[in-house]
Amino acid sequence: MISSLKKAAGLRNAELRRYVERQILPFVSTPAQYAGGELNQVVKDHAAMRAKVALAFPDTYTMGMSSTGFKILYGLWNEQPDIVCERCFAPWPDMEARMREHGAPLYTLETFTPVSEYDVLAFSVAYEMGFTNMLTMLDLAGIPLKAEARDRSHPIVIMGGHTAFAPEPIADYVDAFCIGEGEELALEVVNKVVELKKLGLPREELLYRLCREVEGVYVPRFYRFEYFPDNSIADVVPLKNRLPFPVKRRTVHDFENAYFPTKQIVPYVETVFERFSIEIMRGCVNGCRFCQAGMITRGQRQRSPEKVIELAKKGFEQTGYDEIGLLSLSSSDYVGITDLARQLNDYFEDRGIGVALPSLRIGTVLATLPKEMSRVRKGGLTIAPEAASERLRNIINKPVRDDHLIAGCLEAFKHGYDHVKLYFMCGLPGENDEDLRAIGRLSDTIALTRTRVGKPPAKVSTSVSSFVPKAGTPFQWAPMLTRDEWRRRQQVIRSSTRVKSVKVKVHEPDCSYLEGLFSRGDRRLGAAIETAWRLGARFDGWDDQLRMDAWGEAFKQHNIEADWYALRERPTTEILPWVCVNDTVSEGFLKRELKRAEKGMVTQTCADADKDPCFICDACERSPLYEKKLEMLAAPLNGLARDAKYAAKNWTFPAGAQKTEAAAGGA
Repeated sequence: MISSLKKAAGLRNAELRRYVERQILPFVSTPAQYAGGELNQVVKDHAAMRAKVALAFPDTYTMGMSSTGFKILYGLWNEQPDIVCERCFAPWPDMEARMREHGAPLYTLETFTPVSEYDVLAFSVAYEMGFTNMLTMLDLAGIPLKAEARDRSHPIVIMGGHTAFAPEPIADYVDAFCIGEGEELALEVVNKVVELKKLGLPREELLYRLCREVEGVYVPRFYRFEYFPDNSIADVVPLKNRLPFPVKRRTVHDFENAYFPTKQIVPYVETVFERFSIEIMRGCVNGCRFCQAGMITRGQRQRSPEKVIELAKKGFEQTGYDEIGLLSLSSSDYVGITDLARQLNDYFEDRGIGVALPSLRIGTVLATLPKEMSRVRKGGLTIAPEAASERLRNIINKPVRDDHLIAGCLEAFKHGYDHVKLYFMCGLPGENDEDLRAIGRLSDTIALTRTRVGKPPAKVSTSVSSFVPKAGTPFQWAPMLTRDEWRRRQQVIRSSTRVKSVKVKVHEPDCSYLEGLFSRGDRRLGAAIETAWRLGARFDGWDDQLRMDAWGEAFKQHNIEADWYALRERPTTEILPWVCVNDTVSEGFLKRELKRAEKGMVTQTCADADKDPCFICDACERSPLYEKKLEMLAAPLNGLARDAKYAAKNWTFPAGAQKTEAAAGGA
């Protein structure tokens, strides 16, 4: 029996490919996702390369190949003549079992090269529920799980994406986190790793120089957390001199000319998004108080219509997709979005290519865009009100009006649309049952609006996600609902709709509970993640795979009070686990926004602030404190972390800024 195992171990690339194709892939579901060979994949001679990167996505191929960030990194690294980047994804449980049975290592799709042979293993992680899959991939690759157990023979394990802004739960397993936007940072990190490897430095010294010499790199092993008896964080102590604190977030300022791949891989199997998506804008002007992405990508930058059209034409020619997606956090806030859609449709209409927007903001733009978006095909209209009552929308700082929403849907129905997707949240701060019932009433109203154009009620898909407090947002201190209360509120929503064509979909509370646990957790959760993984936890974001029994046992073994992490409201004086990478908007701005939320006060958008005083979030050069922030971040930390923290809190406003602060509602 034992002699029949480990047959694939030690095989070279071509042999490993043949072995996997004959002995493993015929016996797993959707084998094409593990085979590579797709249109536009990049294959290079490894022997001629200066640097080798394995780009890892800790979820399925269908999810990873729909990730815009993943596509950008793959194209960016491969654009360099002396760097090769190849892909790997988390194997589904049937594939993992077969790989373990045959001793097959985790390999990259392009050349079936074992991941352990690369200089850098780069995880792109946008969702906390991929943590256990990261451990699966490390283990299958033959790389020690714990960062401290690796030596010079192992790849440098880095991680980027939105999850890197709350890195502590997975910190023990990652060598270095990349904080912020990757178009410049990704190249700098790989170049520096290769440069330092050539010097033959010990791994510890290499990582120390990496975080010292590349802005935006956080190496958790160099920061020690200390705790009070009540388990809250007492301090963070740097273990070496001149470490950055906090680590500066990297931002691409010249977004117009930032790299964007047009020769994207075309998958063999169906993925989540079957389109060529162009990132037309980064950042968001609206300041929704629950939205992490909107806060950590400030300020807003957009590509010119000419650049977007150029990318669209090249992308169509090089991929053959029949739909162009205009991607951003709030595409309808793009200046001139209606004219851009018209120009794209003028070019692509005769070619049978549609133009799609992921979500439309409620307002005047919603009433004008459906005509342009329906010229080739009439799909669904996607809108995210997030809350169904005006009171709750004011709390979350999304002050949209029902009459604008209904008018926009009516315009869409006039142009042939028959399906609307609505996105709401459940469990928002200040929410009550009347807010929940309003979700059903609004969904019914939109469905019946189609009857005003002589058609049957529209199909309305109402998706209700669970509010999870996120790092770097005004609601990072807010409490989260218990799972039982989530289920009760979901039932209130389901029972509030009366129109048959309205379908309500809710999120699994167990999954949201774990997401909340890890979105605000600290480094002490790492041991529980590993234990749950060893007990069988995999693909925790998939309802049919989630193993709450494994998680419960893991928390029990490590004496972790999970509710303390997941549910409790934090005092605004508490040191939060992401303090080492908390270079987003200022803490003062977040606290002011939390107070305004409690009063139901709306904060104007950054776009409106062009005419009025800035609200001082410190994310861009318009803030009177921006230069002072840069000065602090430019000075590496000597001594205790608390010195830098308190120095930041004791800033004084420049002359003339007090009026702006008062306008923002601060004290």
